Amino acid sequence: MQALQTSPSRKARKAPPAAKTEPVEVPLDQVGERIVAAGLEHNTFLLDLNRTLSVPYDWNLPAPWNLPSRLFRFPIEVSQFVNGQARRIGLMHPALRDHPFVKHAAQVLEMHIPDGGTPNRFGYSKAQLGLWWHAVDLMTEKHWKDLLATRQFTTDQDIIRAVEFALGVKQITVSTARKVMAELKQPAPADALTLLCKLHRPSEVNCEGSRSWPVNSGAGEVVERAWALILGLEAAWFKYDSSRHIGWTPLGRDRYEAGPEAVFMETASGQGAFAF
Repeated sequence: MQALQTSPSRKARKAPPAAKTEPVEVPLDQVGERIVAAGLEHNTFLLDLNRTLSVPYDWNLPAPWNLPSRLFRFPIEVSQFVNGQARRIGLMHPALRDHPFVKHAAQVLEMHIPDGGTPNRFGYSKAQLGLWWHAVDLMTEKHWKDLLATRQFTTDQDIIRAVEFALGVKQITVSTARKVMAELKQPAPADALTLLCKLHRPSEVNCEGSRSWPVNSGAGEVVERAWALILGLEAAWFKYDSSRHIGWTPLGRDRYEAGPEAVFMETASGQGAFAF
């Protein structure tokens, strides 16, 4: 039997020589490695996850740095190490430069920690969020005076938002809310009914058989919403449920439906009524 012959076109062709590739130099996360080496974080993965440096829990800080404010617990923002872009660190607030942990971090890192946080490529930084942290964390019956004493770490708008939030979950009393608003020079409005009617229309919520009438923010400014809760609680338009959340009362729901032009009267028996 004649052996099959392979045509020249089918002979195995030699592969072209592989192109020489130069080794790629991987950029080093110098700042992240320095932070880990200084003991300020366990590893760079946690740095990318948390994006802040936190005060160790076993530190005994002097006042006011011992207040339960997240701004004081996480005073230094850290950017991510992405696509070879150098990691950066920055203060969450300029006044945090006197924080004992900030001084310690600057010393062990042998670095100057600039103001302004570490905005990402879209311009976002947690520094703005830190203003809200400080206000809402200290807006409690125990610490509202401490908040006013350290108001340079937040803004009046954030404090008013914190009043609204704290009243919504019974963290402060109406009396405390009035004192805070007076300190911020925000007088009570003359027309409480208009503020009431700027809130969202009352709507019943049925959660697994538990019915409630939550008070939801409407179209008003934050100062109007805060005063609406204060005045609504005083007028018994709102009350707290067993979970300490604020809700509409039947009187408040009727008052809302009547609109801001209706005139409210109280009869001799103590019952509310509307004159139209």
